[in-house]
Amino acid sequence: MGSRSNSSNSTTNNVANYSLNGIETGGAVVAGNDNTVYTTDHGAVEGAFDFASEQSGQAFGFGDSALEFAGNVVDSNEDVTKYALDKNSDLAGQTIGFAADAIEGANETTQSGFEFAESLVNQNSVNAANSTLAIKDLANSLATGGSSDVIEGSTKMVYTIGAVLAVVMLGFVVMIGSRKA
Repeated sequence: MGSRSNSSNSTTNNVANYSLNGIETGGAVVAGNDNTVYTTDHGAVEGAFDFASEQSGQAFGFGDSALEFAGNVVDSNEDVTKYALDKNSDLAGQTIGFAADAIEGANETTQSGFEFAESLVNQNSVNAANSTLAIKDLANSLATGGSSDVIEGSTKMVYTIGAVLAVVMLGFVVMIGSRKA
């Protein structure tokens, strides 16, 4: 993932002798003439570059994973939103259907109420007419002292007796006619 490098440092010092008193450091002291000092980081810089390269690769991988996850979240949210919109549309259709049915039911109930009221008015008219006729008959009977009822009954009796006599006479005629023959 990263490049390989090896770093080193080389320093050549041409110095004069110095007197070093009281040095309290963990560093190196070089004394004398024509000394060559070689220093190395033992691959620390190369390791740092390798580490940084690896960490940056992991960071980019994490970023890619985060972007992929975010994309999946957006896709999932889109699916949920579409589903919710579809269900809301279905619910709106059902609500409209329910409202139409309720209006139709109310219309039928109103129509039935009108028909019932009409039948009550008709029945009331018939009852009023019958009551008027009964009052007329009662007034007629009271005015004639009940004689109109007697006359009506007598008339029916006369018709009945006349019919019986006609049948008896017809029977005699048939009997006489059958004896002669």
